Amino acid sequence: RKKPTWFTKEPPFPQKLHQILANPDNKEWIAWLPHGRAWKILDKAKFEEKVLPQYFRSSKLASFMRQVNNWGFDRAHFGPDENAYYNE
Repeated sequence: RKKPTWFTKEPPFPQKLHQILANPDNKEWIAWLPHGRAWKILDKAKFEEKVLPQYFRSSKLASFMRQVNNWGFDRAHFGPDENAYYNE
C-alpha cells in the first residue's frame, strides 16, 4: 500500500543543508568557507528568496536559522570566520 504524499518523510535538516551547499547554483548566496569546516550565508535576502523555497515548506530565514540552532550549529563571533556556522 502506497503512503499518502503528505505522509512522506522529509530528509533531516543536515541532509537538506548539505544539498543546498553542494548545489553550485546556490554559491552566490551560501557557501562553504575555503577550509571546508564552516559555511556562511553570503546574501540573506537572496538566500531567503531563491534558495529556501526550493528546500523547505517555510521560506522564512528565521525558520531556517531556528533549525540551524536546534541542530547545534555554532556561529563564529570573531576572526576570519566571523558569522560563519560550524558543527563540531
